[in-house]
Amino acid sequence: MKKIFVLALISFISIINIYAQSHNSSQGHEEQVNCIGTVSGLNYDQSFFTAGQDGFIIKWSSDNQGEHYQITDVGIKFISISPNGNDIAVYETDGGSVNKVSVWDWKTLNRKFQKKFTDSITSLKFSAKGNYLIIGTATVDGAVFVRTNTWNVIDKIKSNTSIVNYINTSDSEKTCVLYSPTGNLSYYDMASGSLKQKFSIMPGLNQCLMFNNNNYFAGIKDNNIYVINAYKGSTVSSIQAQNPIILSSDGDSNLYYLEYDGKALYQIKMLENLETKDEESGKVTRSVSNPRLVKTLHGPRGSGAINCGYKKYNDIFLGSKSGSIYRLDAEATSTTYNMEEITSSKYSKVYDICAAPEDFYFLSKNKIYRSSFDSGEIKELAKTSGQTNIISKDDNTILLWTKGSKSPVTQIDLSTNSTKELFNPVNTIQNLRHFNINGKDYLVEIESNTTVNIFDFSNNSYREIYSGSGIQDAILANDGKLYVSKSAATNPQVPMLCVNLETLETVPLSVKGNVIYGLSTNGTLIYGINLISDESGRATYVFSYNTQTKVTTNILKFSDEDSDAFTYLYGNNLFTNIGKNKVYCYNLNTKKRFAYNRSASMPQTICQQGGRLVILNYNGSISWCNPTSQLLLADWYLTTDEQWYEF
Repeated sequence: MKKIFVLALISFISIINIYAQSHNSSQGHEEQVNCIGTVSGLNYDQSFFTAGQDGFIIKWSSDNQGEHYQITDVGIKFISISPNGNDIAVYETDGGSVNKVSVWDWKTLNRKFQKKFTDSITSLKFSAKGNYLIIGTATVDGAVFVRTNTWNVIDKIKSNTSIVNYINTSDSEKTCVLYSPTGNLSYYDMASGSLKQKFSIMPGLNQCLMFNNNNYFAGIKDNNIYVINAYKGSTVSSIQAQNPIILSSDGDSNLYYLEYDGKALYQIKMLENLETKDEESGKVTRSVSNPRLVKTLHGPRGSGAINCGYKKYNDIFLGSKSGSIYRLDAEATSTTYNMEEITSSKYSKVYDICAAPEDFYFLSKNKIYRSSFDSGEIKELAKTSGQTNIISKDDNTILLWTKGSKSPVTQIDLSTNSTKELFNPVNTIQNLRHFNINGKDYLVEIESNTTVNIFDFSNNSYREIYSGSGIQDAILANDGKLYVSKSAATNPQVPMLCVNLETLETVPLSVKGNVIYGLSTNGTLIYGINLISDESGRATYVFSYNTQTKVTTNILKFSDEDSDAFTYLYGNNLFTNIGKNKVYCYNLNTKKRFAYNRSASMPQTICQQGGRLVILNYNGSISWCNPTSQLLLADWYLTTDEQWYEF
């Protein structure tokens, strides 16, 4: 039968987060802290921001409580806080193809600006008065200027600045200074966009900073700190340091930095600004002192070592590779003491969820729990071996597996608490799905984007059904065929195909698109996510495919690329997190949709049982919802003492 591509009612999905909430706790980041920032200016309230590899921004108050909000599912490398104290610019990157700068309103948690880049970002800074956001790029074009009253990109500097990894402006915003790793320190007139002055200085500097009223420029190269006269381009001092992290901010008169011996000893040192005045000529000579020890501390080591730091007035804030945050003062002391961590681990992470006969199963790092919203009680069912994913097969049987691992797929009989291994994957498991077709149970397994296998419970057989490149997902339908979604860039050059389980005959389906993923099915209709790229740009669709009529229908549209969304079908409701920011519920009968208010963390997966809906978030918390209302009922965190904590 000829396949028909139909464009049905398509609802545009906004990427702006209108209803969202942060949460406050002393919990640190789940992964490495990459950057720390504060609001510049005289009104200092001891608050500061941290951002990390977990995609969270946390605003820490003077009582060491953090206001948490996740803006991305990739890492945040840079942040810059506007002088207005509210707008936060971030650089989001996965270290590869994702390079995005966005600006967030911290009061409303709405995104105000976004721009994608094909190359990596090397610096990010608001101008002194906040009129511009200046973005350094790893291209010959160099700096990109954004006017913050309109959030439009403007042509501010007339010549290409080349790659720059440091940007700053004068307090009046009349002058902009840029440092290029090639060794150029350049000053531009912000009114005319013309070059005022350029100095050739030490190339390859990082952690760059101007201090002492912009008289000095400093940076690090090969465990050496270089201090340069910013008005002459001459090197004032070169100092060796062990694993140094520059702490000072623009307003400091002296340069503070942290040294780490690679074991457990940290030292905060200072290069003091020195000025001598010739009494006869009145000429002032500027220099910096030799390193002066401020304090010595015992601190975290290895995978928990300090990764970044920031000094504001008398406070020093430090972030670690394990996500912990430390706060200390800059007062000199001769006593060696332990670094004081302000964060604490209060919560355990829920790795996966699935429906139980009447409520839900929750998988933590090493245990399976059963719980419900209405009772709030949590019951431990079994201990695990660190698996990350759980599937409910029937009332008494659950299956455990680990994404990205060659660990065996395990079955647990809850009635007898007995465990057995079903099979060992040849390669790492990408996905594992359970289907009941005509009363028979099957597992569909995808390994390493290249192979689809089926495990038949009736005879414990395990066999390969399809192999190829770029495989994304696979499901079984009521017609007894396996439907595989993939990248259209690989042979056969279609994003979806079906395989006859008996003959293994493969039939490409006439569905247009670049790549399909995130499949779900009611047995006859297949739902999924389709990324389509053409001359007009890229868009992501939620679609349906009828296995009987061979008709494809687009349902929802997201006018951007989203390569990691899911669909979940329960009754007449189709759920998706297309756009990544929140979960949408689309009623297949009424064609109406709404978005659930999201919590502090972004949604990762979803599960419904009867009248209760639970969303698993990226940080391991869960959000309870009703299937018919966008309001969140509650956010729950699993505590380290195996209780629910509600926000």
